[in-house]
Amino acid sequence: MAGRRAAFVLVPLLGLAACTGTDGDDTSPAPTAGGVELGACDFDVPAGVEIECGTLPVPADRDDPGAGEIQLAFGIIRSDADSPAEDPVVYLSGGPGGSTLELVPQGFGQLYEPLTAHRDLVLVDQRGTGLTEPSLACDEYTSWVRESLGSDVSPEELAAQAVQSLDECRQRLVDEGVDFADYDSAASAADLEDLRVALGYDEWNLYGVSYGTRLAQAAMRDHPDGIRSVVLDSAYPVDADLYEETPGNAVRAMAALFATCAEDPACAAEYPDLEQRFSNLVDELNASPAPITVVDPTNGQRVEDQLDGDSLVGFLFQTLYSTELIAHLPEVIAAADDGEFGTVGLLLGALSAQLELVSIGQQLAVQCEEEVAFGSQEEVAAAAAEHPLVQGFFEGAPTLGPGVFDVCDSWDAGEPGDGANDPVTSEIPALVLAGELDPITPPSWGEELAEQLPNSYLVRFPSTGHGVLPSRDCAVRIAEDFLDDPRSEPETGCVDEVEPPAFTAEDVQVEMTSFESEELGLSGLRPEGWTEVVPGVWQESALVTLIQQVVPGATAEQLLQQVGTQLGLPEPPQPVGELTTAAFTWQLYQLDDLGQQVELALADGPDGLLLVQLTTSPARGDLHRGQVFLPAVEALAPQS
Repeated sequence: MAGRRAAFVLVPLLGLAACTGTDGDDTSPAPTAGGVELGACDFDVPAGVEIECGTLPVPADRDDPGAGEIQLAFGIIRSDADSPAEDPVVYLSGGPGGSTLELVPQGFGQLYEPLTAHRDLVLVDQRGTGLTEPSLACDEYTSWVRESLGSDVSPEELAAQAVQSLDECRQRLVDEGVDFADYDSAASAADLEDLRVALGYDEWNLYGVSYGTRLAQAAMRDHPDGIRSVVLDSAYPVDADLYEETPGNAVRAMAALFATCAEDPACAAEYPDLEQRFSNLVDELNASPAPITVVDPTNGQRVEDQLDGDSLVGFLFQTLYSTELIAHLPEVIAAADDGEFGTVGLLLGALSAQLELVSIGQQLAVQCEEEVAFGSQEEVAAAAAEHPLVQGFFEGAPTLGPGVFDVCDSWDAGEPGDGANDPVTSEIPALVLAGELDPITPPSWGEELAEQLPNSYLVRFPSTGHGVLPSRDCAVRIAEDFLDDPRSEPETGCVDEVEPPAFTAEDVQVEMTSFESEELGLSGLRPEGWTEVVPGVWQESALVTLIQQVVPGATAEQLLQQVGTQLGLPEPPQPVGELTTAAFTWQLYQLDDLGQQVELALADGPDGLLLVQLTTSPARGDLHRGQVFLPAVEALAPQS
């Protein structure tokens, strides 16, 4: 981005979100056993999901209960098990600052549903985040990130603008009466205890991911009596020095990715010398940035910008969070080395859009008090300098590198309490999950935390990034085993069966399975193991998507005209073939868009225009066309 050093923040790579009620009709509140009123949610609830939402007033200042209240937003997803266990699971998001409830519409299948097999799941937006009021979201900063795309100002000016936008957010929140000292892990842990009591649970289980594991540790330390067990996914120990250790952790994960490719015969043959090529490309782009098109996935807007080497490093750092993207990274890096940056631009746009789901104000309130207060700007700068490959990226990230100390100087966060940086020890049973390719919470942190918890079990997953459970069915099975009997070591044999990344097309094999959708009025085939993010949209990763939809009121001509305009084509796409099935006659199209191969099929259906679209990479295009796209088109039919 215009010679920029990307300023992304610590967030898991999660999807976007949007809301109605539990069933779309009954919005009347119903009291729980604990007396808290539950009712419809203020966001779109996926079809077939039973969820109720509510708010709980908690003291803003835990030391002065009369000094105002925070309205804690939460939801309860009911398990569809015949006899769910009485002790639910509570989901603790990462960030800090990540929303939980706003991710239900698109994140339910991957993030939340795996935890509902035997238990209800409680979702809570931590104080300052998501739908909880007040929100400490910094629209000033997220707006600046988008507006700065395509800017021709210097990296130094961009950095100054980022800091200014954060300061504007801080001043607005102060003017609104926010006291940042009220926002820390201890206060959020107390909120959890209040919520447990209010909902009438004798005990519950905590599932924390990333920063959520740090919040879980605070709860284990301060309010242990109501906690039956904890699952700590991608662990963040209380006494870790995040800012000093992250450059080394990032380099470790990048080196592990390159080594994994080099050890895979097909990857090594297809993408030789990948580590050296990446390093050389970073130097070349820092010397002469390349043009790149960044796409905003929320509105499709395309912005022409410049990509420098430090931003490419930031891109790799952030995409390593996603286990599903890891298999694609050698192809993406090799394409960039050949001057094709379309996929990088697509993913950078998606990363920027994720900031909308992060409360940067809450993140800074927590981190300035609990992390920066125990660190040294000089030591963080020195740690970055020890790793030249990533030094420029971290030096230019205002909330991640040494610059965060300057931001925190003006943020006026709270003072850390006694023992706030001491390791947490607890007898509560704990399952610790770690991904070998995680760039931000390395396996060594999981080992460290497991050593502090005598009743813990550590499970390391190969070829896995940040957030293990949402990406590995094996992790789901292990977690279910653990939650059913936290005092016994879970069966972990499935870890040995985790497949290495399918770096090349010859490693990919997709099985199709049948589906029926009342919402779409369609039946057909979908890819086994891909995540249904919304009805009729299945993703293997952010780069590989199959869409099977009905577009009421639209014609093929209208849709093709829109596609042609979006892609800047001189005329609408023309068909490359026709396919007649038992149900429909389809017109087939093939498009190339920013380094992605797009297969499109259109047909007139009884309820509107039928669309089947596959987006994938060039290297996997032929394979996915044969294994996914054509079988999906041939099988699609009205629901019987």
